[in-house]
Amino acid sequence: MSYPHPGPYPGEPHRGGGQRPGGFNRPPSGPAGPPRGSSRPPSRGPAPSGRGPRGGGSAIRLDPVIVECLVGVGWLTVGTLGLGADGAGTLLLAGGIALVVFILVENRRRGSNALDPRRSADLMRYGGIAIGAIIVESVLLGLISEAGFGPGIAAVITGIAFLTLARSTGQRPTQWLGIALIVLGVLGALMSTQETSSFVSQGLLGLLCGVLLLVSAADRIGLLETLRDRAR
Repeated sequence: MSYPHPGPYPGEPHRGGGQRPGGFNRPPSGPAGPPRGSSRPPSRGPAPSGRGPRGGGSAIRLDPVIVECLVGVGWLTVGTLGLGADGAGTLLLAGGIALVVFILVENRRRGSNALDPRRSADLMRYGGIAIGAIIVESVLLGLISEAGFGPGIAAVITGIAFLTLARSTGQRPTQWLGIALIVLGVLGALMSTQETSSFVSQGLLGLLCGVLLLVSAADRIGLLETLRDRAR
């Protein structure tokens, strides 16, 4: 008695099955591709961010010589306005601006030494706080009719800003500059209690602060040392 052939049996290659003996198929050699039905492309590593380390080359770097020159011109302007003599005040301001131009040209010729981005950010922050504090104290003193104390307190605020910057930069000349501005501001505020005019409290104080800042800027680039060597 014969039975009909049942057809291919799985697992038996001699009967038409698709598997090898042993009940398993060997996986294809070579790298495995992405699973079927997946639209996600293969990973190619992290995408470039387009930014350098710590902000890269777009960070701001401020030159303390330029900053001191700008602040010095501001104080010279305050001083000339307090003198009350148009001709002398204009002449002094013009001389101060000419000195600033000379310092900036020499600074560029000798190679500027700008602060790093972190200290430049500190300088901008302290400068903004100082400007805001000076504006607030000027408004408040004007409301109580004590504007004569304004220049002295502004000089103290400026000196505190330079002292704080000296702690960040570690530069001793900046520290001495801040101390000198604070001393001048205190003296100017004390003199304003005895002088009715603004000749001393604003005029002389502004000129002294401006000259002090310009001297500090000149010393940073070695101009004072050059003058001392030529004097010898």
